[in-house]
Amino acid sequence: MPEGLEAELYAGAAAQLVGHQIISIDVDDRCADSMQLATLIGRDIIGVKRHGKRVALVIDGAQLELYFAMTGRLIVNGVAPIPALEYGPSTERKEWDRLVMTTSKGSLRVNDPRRWARFTLDPDWSMLGIDLMADACDLQKALGEHRHRTVSVKALLLDQRVIAGLGNMLADEILFGSDIDPRRQFSSLTDDEFERLSQQISLTVSELGARGGSHKGALHPGLRTARAQCPLDGAPLQRVTLAGRTAIFCSQHQR
Repeated sequence: MPEGLEAELYAGAAAQLVGHQIISIDVDDRCADSMQLATLIGRDIIGVKRHGKRVALVIDGAQLELYFAMTGRLIVNGVAPIPALEYGPSTERKEWDRLVMTTSKGSLRVNDPRRWARFTLDPDWSMLGIDLMADACDLQKALGEHRHRTVSVKALLLDQRVIAGLGNMLADEILFGSDIDPRRQFSSLTDDEFERLSQQISLTVSELGARGGSHKGALHPGLRTARAQCPLDGAPLQRVTLAGRTAIFCSQHQR
């Protein structure tokens, strides 16, 4: 699914509709309760919220979460802030529209070829951890509460209850910049390594956000293939499965 940086782009695009009334809602019944969503017609969109990878429209008296899954894309007033996703097609078809909302100012669509997108009224985000764009000191404090855990470093970074918004590409990029092997147990990190990792989260999020997304790092999609070489030292990049996701790391400088 889109990571926190992409969710921020979606939230920014959806903000174009703030202050305007919902005129109609057409939703795929496999992705939402159409009867529930119909109650939003006639109400005003008064804001947009984002926490981690989650985006919600704040509507007079309710909130509507837009969950994009792995292949869902947001299109606002005919423009997609993200033209294509790594794991999805670069084109769109009308029959892939899972939500179409028209307002007094424009329209919002979620286009998803796999029907994994979901739209939920008044979602519960209470289990989400600190947002990936939080202050660096607060991120370090949140990580510090898990120093005892024996899960892999990669699995911990992907745990949305720890830091909300880090996905597979961002986690790989953070560990690449921290010189840390993703297979290491989190509890095995030295104080210096923990400090380096904590600082790298904010640095990576800031840099890739400025570049345009999670796919703009050193381990860009073009390198996430078999037999690729590390862009820093030329050593072979390794691929392993951790926490159900493919981890990409350098066999030489990440230890």
